[in-house]
Amino acid sequence: MMIRFIFIVGLVLLQNTINATDTIPVYLEPFHHLVFNNNEIRILDVRLEPGDTSAWHVHQNAITYIGLEGSRIWLDVPGEHPRSVYLPDDFWGGDTEYSETPFVHRIANVGFQPFRLMAIEHLNSHKDIQLDEDDLYGWESMDVNPYFLLFRLVLEPGQSRQSVLHGPGLVICRGRGEIIVQHQNETISMGLGSWLSWPRGEEAFHFENTSRDQAEILYILH
Repeated sequence: MMIRFIFIVGLVLLQNTINATDTIPVYLEPFHHLVFNNNEIRILDVRLEPGDTSAWHVHQNAITYIGLEGSRIWLDVPGEHPRSVYLPDDFWGGDTEYSETPFVHRIANVGFQPFRLMAIEHLNSHKDIQLDEDDLYGWESMDVNPYFLLFRLVLEPGQSRQSVLHGPGLVICRGRGEIIVQHQNETISMGLGSWLSWPRGEEAFHFENTSRDQAEILYILH
């Protein structure tokens, strides 16, 4: 009986090893939709319907996550017991160690709601970002690390804000509200998951919530 138990455990470990080595880069994983790519960042729009399971994939760059639609997510990492966590609509997170220690896993949506997040990979080597936060009156600092600075602006219905944002940067709209953005003589309508990026330098923006629901703008300096 003991020999049979050891044999079964060995098969399970072997299967985990095979799966873990048969991985693909995260930007090629079918549920991680590549929507933008240059020599500095890569933006992935990650969407899983209830019951969807991703392929094994590897993260090899510093990354930050912006949650858009939450659900219960199953996490499977080789050599560890699978676990599930509930990620709410407004979660955020990331990891700056993937460039030095690549991370392999797969995920599944085991909840009852669609799951969506934006993932931003930093493709350059380590750097130290500097910013005078006095330029960001009304913005809440959410994360500071050598790769990303993350800030949040909450706009209630009818509220607006004029801001000068530094680049290279990215803004992402979150929440049920709709934001009208005035930028470079253009008028842009942004809803849940809409994003806008710009290169180095300073850019003037005017954000206005024209809807009846609260909306957020997430600003990522990279």
